[in-house]
Amino acid sequence: MNFTKYIILGSVALTMGLSSCVDDLNVKPEDPDQKTELTTAEEYYDLLARAYGGLVLEGGLALDDGGKGVYTRQLWNLQELCTDEAIIGSNWNDPGIDELDFSTWSSDNHWLYECFCRFNYQIALCNEFLRTIDKAGALIPEDGLDGKAVMKAEARVLRDLSYYHMIDIYGRGPWTDEHSVVGAIPPTYNRKQLFDAVVADLEDAVPQLTPAAQQRYGRISREAGHMLLAKMYLNAEVYTGEAMWQKAADQCLEITKTINRLAPEYKYLFCATNDKYVGNGEILWAVPQDASTLTTYGGTTYLSGGCYNAEVDLGFTGCGAGGWGGARVRTELSKALSSTDKRRLIYEGDLKEEIKELGSWTKDGDGYMCVKYVYTTEQDYLNTSGTAGSVNIFNSTDYPLFRLADTYLMLAECAKHGATGFDGLKYFNDVRIRAGLGGVGSYTLDDVLKERLCELYWEGHRRSDLIRFGKFAGSTYIWSWKGGTNEGATIPEYRNLMAIPGQFVSTLGQNPGYPGGSAI
Repeated sequence: MNFTKYIILGSVALTMGLSSCVDDLNVKPEDPDQKTELTTAEEYYDLLARAYGGLVLEGGLALDDGGKGVYTRQLWNLQELCTDEAIIGSNWNDPGIDELDFSTWSSDNHWLYECFCRFNYQIALCNEFLRTIDKAGALIPEDGLDGKAVMKAEARVLRDLSYYHMIDIYGRGPWTDEHSVVGAIPPTYNRKQLFDAVVADLEDAVPQLTPAAQQRYGRISREAGHMLLAKMYLNAEVYTGEAMWQKAADQCLEITKTINRLAPEYKYLFCATNDKYVGNGEILWAVPQDASTLTTYGGTTYLSGGCYNAEVDLGFTGCGAGGWGGARVRTELSKALSSTDKRRLIYEGDLKEEIKELGSWTKDGDGYMCVKYVYTTEQDYLNTSGTAGSVNIFNSTDYPLFRLADTYLMLAECAKHGATGFDGLKYFNDVRIRAGLGGVGSYTLDDVLKERLCELYWEGHRRSDLIRFGKFAGSTYIWSWKGGTNEGATIPEYRNLMAIPGQFVSTLGQNPGYPGGSAI
């Protein structure tokens, strides 16, 4: 089965079952024909594809600009703009962006609201598939790559990805699964309750996933499931107060049993032919994109053309459209990446490294341009033939959710917290050697955090990393524009969690520190 075909064509909508987690969030049928039952195997595959497509496509939420509501774009904004990696200037004039840039958001920030809605919409799509698939009867086999058991496991892990993001960003939320009563207001779970429920679900579902060597492109492999579970354990001390470093390491080691080789060149992981590394390669889990058939205003489209300086000649990136002038490289990221580091995919030109002015971003303005995500292929990366280019902004580069290099750095981190059974230094050095920096004889936790910055920048991990290392809130680490001033300022500890959007406070309560906030 060519699964990406079903993501592209996914349009089945049912009048039954797609109900919200709270009164204000309803998932409504988008198909005017409003099918009430599925009658072919293709329609059941289509329903699962809608859940996969929820990470890359628009739709499902009532927004004034659907492109801004794409899952990967919402997630990236909340995980990156409030850190030392990226910032969007006032040239965009998007309400609420400056609050993310400065870590001064309030409960009425619409980015927080839309992201929370997107997570819950995604969960609802997965729940509906799980409620529906058994009705397929003999149309779908019980076992095999396209069987019910595997598809159920994929839907559960896909759902748990959204719960992971909810736990990490908001710390509380409604709990629903396929057994929840449709239309009823579900219970509100605190962070530990969500953690326990998601971990239990993952521990049961992941072994049922298809190993990467047999899995089809675009679908979740067993190794990808291990990575999600490892992320939960890695952050367990933040989420629950109980450290689980050995458990995190054990999940990472399950991955390295079958996938244990980094891609030879870092930069090719982020170009239009990076699908060759997806699934059974370094990119353990990716969100597929295609400039012609699977387009999005989120994902790598947002991180390439969306973040290119509008006044810079973009020919070398393969982008045939004008840049949107979005996110810029924060000063701290640029300074961390040395000129000899192969991971320094940053365009300098006449731009300035220091960002003192957040207004118009001219070709000699403040802030370097990130060119980590490009439109070119591995075979003609610098577009020397001049044949690359696009009549529109859409990118074919797949969005990497999890990579093996991250797994290696997680093992290095776990080793420093006492996890055993492996050589953390070897994994740490493997990442550095690929970057052209050479190995070291020892390393510290601060070294791990810096290496994560240099290796994983602009991939949607930085906020979580800074919090886990105790460097996000407070005054331990100050970066430019933190707290709203160019030189940076302290932000209160309660901002390690984002605010519950005001629309949901009456149902879910509010996090401590915010007006009306309290623990649950």
